[in-house]
Amino acid sequence: MFKYITKEYLQNHRNEIFVFGDNMLSIGHGGAAQLRDEPNTYGFITKRYPDGLDTSFFKPNEYEQIYKLQINQLLNEIKLKENKTFLISKLGAGLANKYKIFEKIIEPNIKNDLKNYKNIEFLW
Repeated sequence: MFKYITKEYLQNHRNEIFVFGDNMLSIGHGGAAQLRDEPNTYGFITKRYPDGLDTSFFKPNEYEQIYKLQINQLLNEIKLKENKTFLISKLGAGLANKYKIFEKIIEPNIKNDLKNYKNIEFLW
């Protein structure tokens, strides 16, 4: 189901948590991270740093372990907040996708990894 998530949407839907692709420093407002300052958002690491340097992007073989750590942390958050709906964006498919981590790591795994949870909504 496609939903366009805005600051106003999040402010009017406090029982929903928007999950966006983030960097290891949790700073910057590029792409979906423009919503990071809202209290009902969750950053899922898809990039090292919020810049365009080649070294800031993960290659698929590097990202595999990061993904596993991130999905486990997200699962813990989902379990702790069963009364909230987690809106999962196309993590890593935008600014962080220089080396195709979305197509090679995230997309082939995330829906299966979260299939047992009723409080998940994928936005693609």
